[in-house]
Amino acid sequence: MLKNIFFTILFLFSVSSFAQDEFDPGFGDEGGGDAADAPGAPIDDLIIPLLFTGILTTIYFVNKKERQLKQN
Repeated sequence: MLKNIFFTILFLFSVSSFAQDEFDPGFGDEGGGDAADAPGAPIDDLIIPLLFTGILTTIYFVNKKERQLKQN
């Protein structure tokens, strides 16, 4: 049980590493290509609310599962 919670939290906090950085689009100093001028991905603005939503959803479903196991 604790192992599942640990890996869920680890996964949720690693999600922020996949967001595109608004200052460095990830192509280095390649010049003036199309990707070099690309704005940050829209998920950048939503990372914190999505993390909290995921954590709260995980807590809800883990508690629901524990209650079901205790009743049986």
